[in-house]
Order: sequence, then C-alpha cells, then structure tokens
Amino acid sequence: MAEQTRQDSGQARQPRKHSWVLILLSVLLIVAIGVLAFAYREDLQRIVQNIDDYKNYAYIIAFVVNFMAGATVIVYVPGVPTVFALGGIVPFPLIVGLVAGLGEALGGFTGYMLGLGGESYFKQPGNGRIQRAFQSIYSRIDGWMGKRGYVTVFLASAIFNPFYMLFGATAGATGMAPWKYYLASAAGKIVKATYVAYLGAWGMGYILGWLGIKTAA
Repeated sequence: MAEQTRQDSGQARQPRKHSWVLILLSVLLIVAIGVLAFAYREDLQRIVQNIDDYKNYAYIIAFVVNFMAGATVIVYVPGVPTVFALGGIVPFPLIVGLVAGLGEALGGFTGYMLGLGGESYFKQPGNGRIQRAFQSIYSRIDGWMGKRGYVTVFLASAIFNPFYMLFGATAGATGMAPWKYYLASAAGKIVKATYVAYLGAWGMGYILGWLGIKTAA
C-alpha cells in the first residue's frame, strides 16, 4: 500500500543519531509512565473501587487512565476496568468510549516511535535470541501490514490485545504515516472502549456487586 511504502533511499538513510533519539524518547516515556502508574497504583485502584465518588471527572479519568494504559507495558494500568466502571455511572457511555479510545490511541504512539526509530534493528539479520524473536514477530505482522495495513491496525486495536505495542512498532517501522496510524488505531480503540462502557452500563450493578466493588445505590 502507498501509505506503507518505504521512504526513498535519501530519506531512509537518516543519521543514526536521529533513530536513537526516537528510541530513547519512546523508552523514556514507556518507563516514566510505567513508574507513574506504579507510584499511583493504589489511587487508580481506589478510583475503580469507588467510582461514584469521581463521577464529575468521569471523562477526564477515562482519557488519562487509558492514555497511560496505551503508553506503557511494564506496569498494568486498569484501563478496561475503569471504562467498564465509568460506563455504569455516566448518562452517556458512548462518550466514555470515545475519550477512552482517543486517549489509549495517543498513548500507543510510544510503540510507534519505538518502531520508527528501531526499523533497522527489526530488519537487519541478528544472531541474538531476542533479536531473532523480535524479527520473527515483526515479519509476521509486517506481512499483514503489507496487505491490509489500516485494517490490521484497526482490528488489533479493537480487541483485547496485550501485544498491541508490537503492532504499533511495526506500523512505525514500515513507514505508515503517523496521522493515518492514529486514525486507524483510534477507530479500533474507540470501538473496544465503547462496547466495554456499554457492558458496564448494562451490567454494572450486578457484576460489581458480585466483585465486591462499592457503588451508590
């Protein structure tokens, strides 16, 4: 596809420094947001467990928590439980799904930047086990991206996918335009967050009661 073709050789041969800046920046963001999520893990849990207390901030919480969930993989961030809980207390679950999806897709740019900067690492033959494993995964996803790039990103975003960052990295490594990547990713993330929010709206009281999570009567 045209949007995924490699840039011409003059553009592709960018200085190594530029690539390492992207890699370093993405790693720093992944680690920083992971550390932040770890430091405030009890607060995040408290928000989910006492979600009624935060009803006035529902949409802000949906965006911020899911941005963090999309941006890091080193610490678990309760993006899905938060959307589920918020869907049960707001009048418009659709808006929860919308802002949560936009936030998670924005956070997913950490993976895209990692792939954009580390494209040569994915492509160059390597003898190390880790690099070979990355190249094997990259080759498989790259094949899907080459045939249906936008569809692949959309479908990978619209499901519960713990490996989504690899799809974002592949999108960056294959040269998909950042805004096109964001649109495809956001569309899928919005679909996922919206059906989770509506599941919360339809089954909130029973399911959270069964889990022992307190909500107002």
